[in-house]
Formats: sequence, structure tokens, C-alpha cells
Amino acid sequence: MAEILTFIRHTKTIAEPGICYGQADFDLAPTYMEERNVVFEKIKLFHPTLMVSSPLQRCTKLASFLEKQIQLPFQVDERIKEVSFGEWELKPWDQINQHKLLEWTESYENIPPPGGESFKMLQDRFAPFWNEAWQNEAKEVFVITHDGILRSALVKALKLTSRQVFSFNLSYGTIIRIKRVESDFYSIQIL
Repeated sequence: MAEILTFIRHTKTIAEPGICYGQADFDLAPTYMEERNVVFEKIKLFHPTLMVSSPLQRCTKLASFLEKQIQLPFQVDERIKEVSFGEWELKPWDQINQHKLLEWTESYENIPPPGGESFKMLQDRFAPFWNEAWQNEAKEVFVITHDGILRSALVKALKLTSRQVFSFNLSYGTIIRIKRVESDFYSIQIL
């Protein structure tokens, strides 16, 4: 059984500030090479035996880089994609219907954007991945993914509410190392 899940958020994208995006497949920013090296410096002493990535290119590019550095092929898993903002994807936040946006921000846990996912829907999609990852024979698993998935992992590990987990600042390139201490008790390190 796995002992450690290390969640790594992708580096900065080319998305313009103020644009709503989740599953839109943005490329990485021109600062990617510098940022990926910072990520690698933080994890180079870890020993994963399995690496899994979101299929979105902002994650697979980082996974490809890490694959070369640590000589470990990665697998792609759809369940660790970012939350879908549905019809709001690629729209400026200030051009989204303000009534609907307010309704969503007050209840994002259960209310999805039109055609998208609520935070609970994201957590439900992520839950089987979480359970399977801990059952894996790999001692440590690297998970290259997104903000929403990092938050979903923290909800699981720390038994936080959907509101509490948004008090964490999880910037691009954040690494969350979750070590299982007991069957339902975890030690968390945020790098």
C-alpha cells in the first residue's frame, strides 16, 4: 500500500488574469523552464515509484520534464483534471452574469456553473482516485494536477469543509506531501 501521495500543482499558465478557466487546456507561461526547476529542486530527494498526471497539457508538460529527471514514466488519469466551469470557461469573470456568479460563490460546494461542476462534483470524481492511490503498491505516488484537486486532497486528509479548504494559498508549483500515519490519519507537508 502507498505510504505517501505527493500532489504537485502545475506551474503558471498563459491564461490572462481575470479569465475563468478550469478544464480549458492552456499552455504554460514563458517562465515555465525556471518554474519547473524550482519544483524539481523541492522534490528531487523524494522517491516515487508511480507518477500520474492530469491529461491537460499544463500538467503533462511538467510530468514529461519530471519523467526525464527521475526516470519514471507517467500515466494520465482523467479523474484528476481541474474542475469544469462549463459555459463560463474562457470568459472574463466580469462578463459572467453577476447574479448567477453571486449565487455560485455563495454555494459553490453544491451549485455548479451552467454545464460545469460544483466542488462536491469534483470531490466525487476525485474520491475513487484517492482511494485507489492509497491501495497502490507504489510506496510514493507523484500526482501532477490542479488547484481543485490539491484542495480535494486536503479535504480528504484533514477532514476540512469545502469552505475551510479555500483558506489555503496554493500558488502555482505548490507541492503537498501527504503521508499516511494510520488508516485515517495523515501528516501534511506543504512546500
